Amino acid sequence: SFRAPSLSYKTSTISGLSLPWVGVLYDRLGARKLVVLASLGLGFSLLYMSASDKIAHSIASLFRLDTTSTWKLCFLTFGFFLIRFWGQGMMTLTSRNMVGKWWVNHRGKVLSISGIAASICFSLTPKAADALIESIGWRESWQVIGVISILVMTTIGWFFFRDNPEECGLVADGGRPQQKSQRGNPEFSIKKQFTQKEALHSYSFWLFSLVFALQALYSTGYAFHVIDIARNIGMTKSAILNLFVPAAVLGATISLFVGWACDRWRLKHLIRFMATGCSLAPLGLIIDHPTITPVLIIIGFGIAGGCYGTISGAFIPRFYGLKHLGAISGFFLSLLVIASAIGPWLFSSVFDLFANYAPIHWTCFTSALLLATGAHWANNPQRSL
Repeated sequence: SFRAPSLSYKTSTISGLSLPWVGVLYDRLGARKLVVLASLGLGFSLLYMSASDKIAHSIASLFRLDTTSTWKLCFLTFGFFLIRFWGQGMMTLTSRNMVGKWWVNHRGKVLSISGIAASICFSLTPKAADALIESIGWRESWQVIGVISILVMTTIGWFFFRDNPEECGLVADGGRPQQKSQRGNPEFSIKKQFTQKEALHSYSFWLFSLVFALQALYSTGYAFHVIDIARNIGMTKSAILNLFVPAAVLGATISLFVGWACDRWRLKHLIRFMATGCSLAPLGLIIDHPTITPVLIIIGFGIAGGCYGTISGAFIPRFYGLKHLGAISGFFLSLLVIASAIGPWLFSSVFDLFANYAPIHWTCFTSALLLATGAHWANNPQRSL
């Protein structure tokens, strides 16, 4: 037997450490080639998962090894690493960065719309996958999704993905001029193309990254342990699971607002708003009140989820330019993937030590407030130029 948090920790950490290299590759190959490569890699990884147990048994038999569950777990772990690397890593990085290059003055609005679409897909996927498994079986479900990735996603990537508008004889934003609020505003003017090394020496990069890392850590840990958290505070399973729906609806609404604000306001105000939102869900679980707790969980996850896609896709191209976008965003995304891996493991470890989750709630609540305060100094580096 094994614990899911441990498996997630190992696979996510390894895949996260490889993403800075993927970012550099993106800068060299561009979005079109990389999304085709990612689609093929993800598709074959899913096909591998459909037969990972058989592959483990065959190799064990060939080398006369013991075919225990531990041996098979190694092949399963490798499969999850591949999915994390090709899907959560390379495909996410490619798609998000391409939007950042095609849209400049209206980047926030476009990212907010794509964020809503992603949220809907994430919400529908568990039920759709469950229905597919019940219909044709788990092994065949892996195979169907793998074939779709290989045939459909590679086709879409090859025919419709382009790294930037210039290579198509076009200009960013379809040639639309800057909005009135952007004209003459140093927040929306690129004076320098920062290298990865220069970006990593920026206070703003680490403040923004830590807010997103905290959100990834806490939300993933919460999702892994949500049933046990409910039991720990005396809520029913259905009651706490039902909170996901209003939080998603609120997140979609906030995403539209953040997209509008992103094209008009300084991003440090929006990251402060997100950090404050990240403090509300743990605060609600600390208070442990039958009325206040559900409300704070919905608002907290709604704000954090609504801010996530838009701000994470906007701040790097606005702060550091487009020339080294892949290298910088690759490092940024690696922090998020590793944080999402640490979250479930941290929740599990804290519960083992204290028999409740209060210490992790207090830590994340305090950290979020500190980051919200620190956002005051998270200025766009282009302003000083």
